[in-house]
Amino acid sequence: MSRCLGTLFLLSVAAASPSLSAQTVSSPVTVTVAGGAAIPMGDLGDLAKTGFTFGGGVEFGASTLPFGLRAELIYSRFGEKSFTFTDPDLGSFTAESRPSNLNVNLNAVIAPTVPAAQIRPYAIAGVGFYNTTIDVSFSGGGTSFSGDESKGSFGLNGGAGVRFQFVGFSSFVEARYHHVFKAIPDAESQTESWKSGGYLPIMFGISIGG
Repeated sequence: MSRCLGTLFLLSVAAASPSLSAQTVSSPVTVTVAGGAAIPMGDLGDLAKTGFTFGGGVEFGASTLPFGLRAELIYSRFGEKSFTFTDPDLGSFTAESRPSNLNVNLNAVIAPTVPAAQIRPYAIAGVGFYNTTIDVSFSGGGTSFSGDESKGSFGLNGGAGVRFQFVGFSSFVEARYHHVFKAIPDAESQTESWKSGGYLPIMFGISIGG
């Protein structure tokens, strides 16, 4: 009888070992890479068209917890927009603008605690520092020139996404609005000041690890 109990105990330990080792190997750190479209909103939409965005980051948080953190670096470049106007004496003039920015974000990620679920919605929000650059060119009246102007400022972002879990990695689709405190030169101001602006990236990404 004691020999049978000992055999059953050894078999149960052997059966539990793979799951225990899997839990030990599992890491709360994942690396994310994403890219997609960047849609300018509001006043920023007056200076640019839809462009592209891409970036990467590191996410901290186990799938068994409802809360995590994501640190990321993202570059967004919007489509060029042209403006044409005519002066009765000097003729036609053309101006072109193309904004872009490079930002560093720290975000909170909130998701339901369903570790085994293959489809997992989540919310994300945070703060970041945005370095905005606007490339400008002008031609007309027998002259032409080009240049750029840059400004750094803080901003906020928030949105939601859906994560699709696979073996060893996951993919996600995410839409997040970014509000930059100094995103556009204020043409109505007599000083060289900037006003706020926003844009909406829609991104597809892959997370490895976790």
